[in-house]
Amino acid sequence: MGKKLKSVYGTMISGISEGLSGSALYEYVTHNCRDASEKRICRASLLALADAQIQDRSVLEHIYQLAVYNRLGALSRQA
Repeated sequence: MGKKLKSVYGTMISGISEGLSGSALYEYVTHNCRDASEKRICRASLLALADAQIQDRSVLEHIYQLAVYNRLGALSRQA
């Protein structure tokens, strides 16, 4: 995992640990991580879903929500 992707991943996990989800988590990641892009957020979300160390169901659900929110947002901006 590259430095920028690690930065997005860490910011995402810290936002979830603060209790953020959905659009609030997306805003947190984009504002607190200058390396955050749609592609990196999606990749970091997929890496987190595949991470065996993350076993809490609610954390995994928040990660999934972030990936879906990010992807749907990208699709609506293209239209």
